[in-house]
Amino acid sequence: MKQFFYLAVVSTILLVSCNGGGSFKKGEKGMEYEIISAAGSGKTLQNGNFFEIQFQQTYKGADKDTVLYDSRKTTNQIASMDSAGMPPAYYKIFGQVKKGDSIIVKQLVDSVMKEGGNTPPFMKKGGHLIAYYKIVNIYSNKESADSAYKIQMAMAKVKDSLNALVQIKKDDKIITDYLASKNIKAQKSPMGVYVEILQEGIGAKVTDSVGVKMKYTGKNFDGKPFDSNIDSQFHHTDLLPVQMWAPRVIPGWVDGLRMLSKGTKARFYIPSSLGYGEQGQAPVISPNENLIFEVEVVELTDKKQAAAEEMVMQQKAMQQQMQMQQMQQKMKGQQPAANK
Repeated sequence: MKQFFYLAVVSTILLVSCNGGGSFKKGEKGMEYEIISAAGSGKTLQNGNFFEIQFQQTYKGADKDTVLYDSRKTTNQIASMDSAGMPPAYYKIFGQVKKGDSIIVKQLVDSVMKEGGNTPPFMKKGGHLIAYYKIVNIYSNKESADSAYKIQMAMAKVKDSLNALVQIKKDDKIITDYLASKNIKAQKSPMGVYVEILQEGIGAKVTDSVGVKMKYTGKNFDGKPFDSNIDSQFHHTDLLPVQMWAPRVIPGWVDGLRMLSKGTKARFYIPSSLGYGEQGQAPVISPNENLIFEVEVVELTDKKQAAAEEMVMQQKAMQQQMQMQQMQQKMKGQQPAANK
């Protein structure tokens, strides 16, 4: 089995906007939970068992609810009932369920922050994390779980392919309609990005063997920016390096950059399948959202230079992280001791 989904309230917060019957019990770490028993009988989930789980996740804030994940759109996960690997609070709850049962868990964001959990910036104190889980099946041994995992992966692959074809067609129509309504002339790249040249460059062409240093601003189709390295409000104004032979950017960028030269200013109209896909990037990029990027190819470098510059950037980032940790430790040491 290549990968299991392990329930972890801190590292992966599993939540959903839903309403239970109201008979919540107090759990550990400030959690409340409700178990909704299914009709029928069966053995309770035991330590050492594996189980197939369907889950949804949502953050309920003061202004709106943000759905973070829904396994029905991807695939169920196979998890291990492991007292060593599962947070104790969750282990205690899941140790009460049988096949077909559902669980609702809710917790204040304040409690997660207090425990040192890493929460996204849009999650504020006073908000709630509400999780819904359904136990689809229980397996007594790893072999049975492995077989179920393979079936889930095969189903997910088929589902992804079908969904992708539908979404690609939908995205392409949205983008072409938008371009037509604005009378914008753009060339379609091999993968499906529409590239509008704003200012043609006169330098060397971008290839898969060069490093690209670039300026960029990302916007949605309403024109609202969500990231930029030329707008100081986003707090990072260094040129962005992209190693074309091993890019760590969305596929739409790579496809679009191959059509540019040094000095080119362009606008990319990127379909969601070549951007952040059906997951999006909450809260700024919605699932299946098409994006617009204004880019400028400022400089091209060879592999040796690009690799050396990346090493310098990594060292700088490590130093900044160490300085931050030292500052946090210093501030913690200066805090007055709690009254006993």
